[in-house]
Amino acid sequence: MEKREDLLAEAGDQGQLDQESICYAPLAFRSKLIHVFEVYGKGFFCVGLAVSIFMYVTGVFELGPNTTWRSAFFELWPLFFVLAGVPGLMWLSSTLVFTLFPRWSVKAGRGPEWELDRRKGMVRVWRYRRRIPFIGRRTITVFEAPFYEFDGFVAGGVARYGARFDFVLCHRYSKLKVHIGDSLLGWHHNPRPCYALWDFLQNYMDVSCALPEFPVLEPHRHKDPVTAEHDRKSGRPERYWRDMDDKTFKQKEDEMLSRVLSIDTEQRPNLMAKKVRYAHMTPEDMLAYGRGSRQGRNGARAPRPSVGHAQRDWK
Repeated sequence: MEKREDLLAEAGDQGQLDQESICYAPLAFRSKLIHVFEVYGKGFFCVGLAVSIFMYVTGVFELGPNTTWRSAFFELWPLFFVLAGVPGLMWLSSTLVFTLFPRWSVKAGRGPEWELDRRKGMVRVWRYRRRIPFIGRRTITVFEAPFYEFDGFVAGGVARYGARFDFVLCHRYSKLKVHIGDSLLGWHHNPRPCYALWDFLQNYMDVSCALPEFPVLEPHRHKDPVTAEHDRKSGRPERYWRDMDDKTFKQKEDEMLSRVLSIDTEQRPNLMAKKVRYAHMTPEDMLAYGRGSRQGRNGARAPRPSVGHAQRDWK
């Protein structure tokens, strides 16, 4: 993997994930379309093939004793084509296009959408607008503010498959919202991965500490002076993650997932309760809740603590 050419760099992609910043720059529409064809085509093909085989076997017995395997196939082949043929063609076409024309398939998009600048402690958000849709040049607006002016929120929603949660960075002094979780995590049915992401981002932006223990950041750890000194003192191998065997990596992955699902964000003291007044809370309730108590003076439960002000004690 390390020996393969970096197609993103050749395509002029402006995304970044290293010791200096996390910058999200989506690919062009055709690259996204090829990816969608591959992922959904492969998934629906596997499901459709299993359903087609089951229907074919049961159809042979239900169509009568005079029905042969061949006649049953010709009887049901239009349904098989819809269930497995179309997804299979999507999967095959996307794989062939990417294999034969990799540089055409990978194309940079219009530019970055947001960036967490670790060196300067800033958050940047790009906005691209046209006066007339699809016509004329884009007007680019860049919003920039210090990271400490942003609060983390977990946005909840309901879909046909249940609850969905997304992590959002909200600027405290404006209406700016950055859906970072949608880019880095995707939607989750559990809010705890969003809590863990907020802890990770706070640890990442803290230049006084070493970089978080994250496999993608490992090739860049030696470039950060604080991280390099930390690794030297702790004796951490330079290729700790990259030289790990698959079995151990899977074990470490399960351990990290277990820590994420048992994160204690909701039990941490609410630091915001010492600064602001919540609705339906007396001053005594706020003081009690600010000390970490979930019960007010009269036994009423206070609202959950703000995720954006969770203490940075998880790495």
